[in-house]
Amino acid sequence: MPTTRLQPGTARQPARPQPVPNWCTLSRKDEVEIRQNGQTIATGRIDLLAFDGSMLWIHRDQGKGRALFLHSDGVTVCRRTPQATRSES
Repeated sequence: MPTTRLQPGTARQPARPQPVPNWCTLSRKDEVEIRQNGQTIATGRIDLLAFDGSMLWIHRDQGKGRALFLHSDGVTVCRRTPQATRSES
């Protein structure tokens, strides 16, 4: 596996969560951020996802329980990469 060398004095930036407009491309166990009006309102792991991508349940981080989000609510779901997830832990 090739390695990338950083220039002296530069730091590797954590990967930013990527927006997922089509919720059908998400899967159970994906780590996500839920955003509304540019603000993160919830983070966690997908527990249940409707086949048609119309809704999803997440187990929220830090033991905050489950939450339901509807695509029609106008929220943005962003998939967190494994690197972003690990750096926040």
